[in-house]
Amino acid sequence: MKHSLVILLFLVIGLISCKKSGGSAPAAGFSAITINPEAIIVPKSITAKIKVYGTPYSGGALEDITTQSSCSTSQAIATIDSNGNLSNSYTGTSVQRLNLTCVYEGLSVMVPVTIVPANLTSLIITKSALTMKPNTTTSVQVYGNFTDANSYVFALDMTNYITWSSSNAAVSSAVVSTLSAGSAGSATLTASFNAISTTASVTVDNAATTTSFTPRGVGLLGSYYDFSIGVPWNASTIGDPFETLFGQRIDAQVNFDWSTGTNNLGQPLYFGIRWTGTIYIPTTGSYTFYTQSDDGVRLWIDDVNGTPLIDNWTLHASAENATSPITLTGGQFYNIKMEYFENAGYSVAQLKWMGPSIAKQFIPQNYLFPQ
Repeated sequence: MKHSLVILLFLVIGLISCKKSGGSAPAAGFSAITINPEAIIVPKSITAKIKVYGTPYSGGALEDITTQSSCSTSQAIATIDSNGNLSNSYTGTSVQRLNLTCVYEGLSVMVPVTIVPANLTSLIITKSALTMKPNTTTSVQVYGNFTDANSYVFALDMTNYITWSSSNAAVSSAVVSTLSAGSAGSATLTASFNAISTTASVTVDNAATTTSFTPRGVGLLGSYYDFSIGVPWNASTIGDPFETLFGQRIDAQVNFDWSTGTNNLGQPLYFGIRWTGTIYIPTTGSYTFYTQSDDGVRLWIDDVNGTPLIDNWTLHASAENATSPITLTGGQFYNIKMEYFENAGYSVAQLKWMGPSIAKQFIPQNYLFPQ
């Protein structure tokens, strides 16, 4: 018994020492913590939401530890509260870069934050023309469209900051990200942020068996990268343009012409961009996709891990490439990925389509989804 007590005492002392010295296992059993998104882009004078996650030693799902973490920014123009609301007071006209650091139980993580001069121009509800059966709910998100200093549009999830109202609350109402159906009838829901608003119609039908709606897209996730270069690439020395993540944002369309200047995030040449998400097909039929690029471009539709349908991964002046016609099913979502790099000189990256009753055009925002 005496020996057992001595062994137990040593174990307790050892655990205390490990905790005080920042030993290999934090109290919560996390091997690392991460911030989502991992490279943050926010408009000036706007609040965005971030999450801090712990990675368990035992594997499995990440654990949300946002409210338990201590976070700070490297510049006073941006602040973050205990719920992960990242706010900034910037009112200038140039792109600003700073760092966000979060700490939990001796573990820390730092990600870059880019503040861009941009203005909120419209709101998007991701579901429209809804039909629901009585006393049911459905999830919904509201995004804001922001126009940056180069007149390009990107979207930001603003669901948590929206004020909802209803023309008939007995039929339908919404709170944060949940839309509820009450008794049979029709209602118009209005989502507002300051002076900007948008609406969605809701029909509650006793005969409805499931919730139906028209999906509304917000764009593709654009992941912007830096790559190191001593001298401009040539035809035989094209390297990896996706070395260091610079920032991520949801681009309403892939329709960029930066001429010889810097891109919309302030990157001066030598950058790579990967756009990912899904595309909603409105009508069954044959579709052709087109890219316009200077320099390299690759495009995948559906099988984003297979062979690209467009592959012009070369140094070239602005050139159009096209896929062969593809038969796609209406009402379905397909994976889409476009990769692009800019080496030097003129820079352009654009994506168009043509299909049933669709003249050749830039793919509209409402058909593109970041996930």
